[in-house]
Amino acid sequence: MTAFRNIYLGILRWIVILCVAGMLCLIFANVVLRYAFNSGIYLSEGISGLLYVWMTFIGALLVLYERGHVGVDMLVRRLPAPMRRAAFGLTHAIMLYVTWLLLVGSWQQAKINLHVISPATHLPIGMMYLAGVFFAVMSGLFLIMQIVLLVSGRLTDDDLKVSVSEDEDEAERLMAQGALK
Repeated sequence: MTAFRNIYLGILRWIVILCVAGMLCLIFANVVLRYAFNSGIYLSEGISGLLYVWMTFIGALLVLYERGHVGVDMLVRRLPAPMRRAAFGLTHAIMLYVTWLLLVGSWQQAKINLHVISPATHLPIGMMYLAGVFFAVMSGLFLIMQIVLLVSGRLTDDDLKVSVSEDEDEAERLMAQGALK
């Protein structure tokens, strides 16, 4: 399972990299063509916008998988383990509900706009909303898996923590030693 996860995350990282590279190349070429030749790439802005939306959703998915999102866990850190597990389950249930709302809304918009062609890209506008559908499905599966692991007792206390910066870890270590007051 770890090998599959690493391959999957690697593919997502490469998609983000290719989106950034594509946007950079399109916009740079468009700027050079506009200033040097008084011309431009007609599809540059539309394709760049589409790449930006997909890059944002895939990047958010990567952050979710790697627990790199911003989290305030001052209270949760001080809770006993059973309460920390309950808080983890509650927050994941709320995230799953919001993900469901995103899935329903994105799917409806994708269906509505699948036959509407963008003048900027000559692609269906629904392609932009499919990024939300992809994000919602993949993050929903991840959140369900996390809840199943929590209920089955296979999550450790370290898995329940929000990602913490090195500075916070250092401050906690010093406070435990009595160096900071």
